[in-house]
Amino acid sequence: MRKTIFATLFVAGAAMAAPLPALAWDYPGHRIVGAIADAVLSANHPKAYKKVTGLLATKDADGNPLDRTLSQVAVFPDCAKAHNVPYCGRIPSAEEKAYVMNNEHNGDYHFTDVPIQQPKYAPNTPGTDDYDVVHMINYVVAQLRKKSPHIEKVQLSDAEAVWLLAHLVGDIHQPLHVGAVYYDKATCKEQVDPTLVGIGNVVPTVGGNSILLEAAEPPPAAPPAEKFHLYWDGAVVNKAMQAAGLPGAEQDFARLLAAKPPAEWETPGDAETWAAQWATEALPLARAAHDRLRIAFKERHVSGDKVSCFWTARILPSYAEWASEQARNQVAKAGFRLAALLAEIFKD
Repeated sequence: MRKTIFATLFVAGAAMAAPLPALAWDYPGHRIVGAIADAVLSANHPKAYKKVTGLLATKDADGNPLDRTLSQVAVFPDCAKAHNVPYCGRIPSAEEKAYVMNNEHNGDYHFTDVPIQQPKYAPNTPGTDDYDVVHMINYVVAQLRKKSPHIEKVQLSDAEAVWLLAHLVGDIHQPLHVGAVYYDKATCKEQVDPTLVGIGNVVPTVGGNSILLEAAEPPPAAPPAEKFHLYWDGAVVNKAMQAAGLPGAEQDFARLLAAKPPAEWETPGDAETWAAQWATEALPLARAAHDRLRIAFKERHVSGDKVSCFWTARILPSYAEWASEQARNQVAKAGFRLAALLAEIFKD
């Protein structure tokens, strides 16, 4: 379950409560981001890439050396979650279990819920958290630069830091992992900014997980995903691959994207400022992702002073086309930026 400073709000009705996977770009998308970074980093910064793959190297069951790529390890922070077995396709490895034991807030590392009305990411404001994606990217960058950062209950080996970074740079480029919509607590029908009205007067959409998708066509048609958040995690990337004529071909799609840097992918300033810049950049896209959608109130649940709500929406063909174009660009940016970040950390 996603958790920010709004964790005290009742974010799921008891009758509809279910584990919510936090899978920005889903597993294919994360592998694609990692594969782009593998290609770009190895081609342009081979010494830095050697350092990265050296940290990621391990041994197989027989004790033989085993090299691993960014594409392979980029899914580990999600596969580490026990409830993600149906999505990961396997139970967590011993390495992933050890990571979770030392990082009990892993579920919080993957997102920040900045209100879409805000112009930029700012720490210690509604929707942000000490364990959010911006803080954790900065933590990992500092650790790999040997600066000994500290956040309570965060403990990473350098290898874990690399595969967490490979994952989180993907996460922060999924707009619904950065910008969030909130509704008024009284009716759940008016979008409001908790920065202005106070956190006690809003109900979160939980990164779009409480926006349930309906089929755009008459029965027996089905929606492209159960929830709006999951739609952006997976369906948009799948459609982007289809549009490129490479359905399901993750490595080929990554090579295609790696062949040409996306516009405005470079980030100025020190590397430890990049995550906040990326989050700020994603906010207008998160807003557009919601504004282009017709969101309708569905139901409201009250338990004492705690309120949760659900909404519905339909993905129309024009929205699907637009979203897949944004996903292609965001995945490409994430791959190039991950390579640049690692090159900066492990300078040749």
